[in-house]
Amino acid sequence: MNFVYTVTGQKVIVERVENPDPVVVIPEELDDVPVTELGAYALAGSAVEEIHLPSKLCKIGAYAFYGCEKLSRIYCFGRVLDLGAGLFTDVPNVEYLDITLFDGEKSCFKEMLSELRQTLRVRVHMDGGREARLIFPEYYEESVENTPARILFIETHGCGHRYRYCFVNREFQYRGYDELFPHVKVQESEELVTELALGRLLYPCGLTEHYERMYREYVKEHWKTAGRLMIRADGWNRNQVTNLEPGGIRWLAKQFLENGSQIDEWIELAQREGDTEAVSWLMDFRHRRFAQDASANRRRRRFEL
Repeated sequence: MNFVYTVTGQKVIVERVENPDPVVVIPEELDDVPVTELGAYALAGSAVEEIHLPSKLCKIGAYAFYGCEKLSRIYCFGRVLDLGAGLFTDVPNVEYLDITLFDGEKSCFKEMLSELRQTLRVRVHMDGGREARLIFPEYYEESVENTPARILFIETHGCGHRYRYCFVNREFQYRGYDELFPHVKVQESEELVTELALGRLLYPCGLTEHYERMYREYVKEHWKTAGRLMIRADGWNRNQVTNLEPGGIRWLAKQFLENGSQIDEWIELAQREGDTEAVSWLMDFRHRRFAQDASANRRRRRFEL
């Protein structure tokens, strides 16, 4: 992999990336000068799968990722305020965006989301170590013709466009995002909705008490799916995308399990998935948690007698 670049004053423009690896990391500096721009068509038509952009990058040229059909992950900073035309033309498989924002600074977050219409899992990093994990569902537009009137209508399918409008002056509005949950519940799969709810509960940036209850009620109702997602997250490799971390089944069990039959179902699922660590922990948790409950019930009955 080779970077073709131009140094102009105290800025570097990476004009082209030759023979890119599947994972491309654009350096922070070249010749001790910060990289601030990625040129037009810089990676166009390549087989890049993952790209990491530097923190001082402020411009990406037109069609820089054109035809990158394998590109699935983007790591960037919100300071990229100038996104070139056609940046994601023929780039159908991006499914993960990791973006770092800075308090008091404008960001490209809104523009990036509007360019990526497929289902997108997003990790947002902010000052002070704060983090949010969000899901933006897919949406697409369809042209429908009213032949007698010779009028062309644009119909939008999917609730993803609503989620991409949760901004005021380029600042993301978590309340607006959470208000849309009733829409996603009826339009998306149970697994996607459950993962969205879990992501908000585990990383509750901007989450109010009202919406926390809303997400908790949903996860409580769909505890089987939540358990399945958490257990599968233990075995997913880096080529699979999820907003959940390995080991999350422990948090989930402590927060939501109410009886032994529930945990027995999770143990059976973990056994089928070959997750021996989860099986061991769940069996121990069942013994500690529900053995204590059984003991308390026996003491209560003796007291009543």
